[in-house]
Amino acid sequence: GHGGILPASKLTEEIAEIRGVKMGADVHSPPRHAAFSNPAEMLQFAAQLRELSGGKPVGIKLCIGYPVEFAAIVRAMVDTGIRLDFITVDGGE
Repeated sequence: GHGGILPASKLTEEIAEIRGVKMGADVHSPPRHAAFSNPAEMLQFAAQLRELSGGKPVGIKLCIGYPVEFAAIVRAMVDTGIRLDFITVDGGE
């Protein structure tokens, strides 16, 4: 992943508390998640979240830098049989 920046103007007190950051500054989002390192592991994580939440919908928000990144997620869904309930694409692609 590539990560991103949450502008200070969009930073809420709730987000600041959750992320452990100070209000009034841009927040750099990490380009990866500590719980997984590839699309198949991400889907396993999503399946675990779905199970722990009692079946609530689970999805992802992503900003695609290269089409091959999205293709890898789709391939992992086919290979694992795990489907996301939604995918939100962020950005001006």
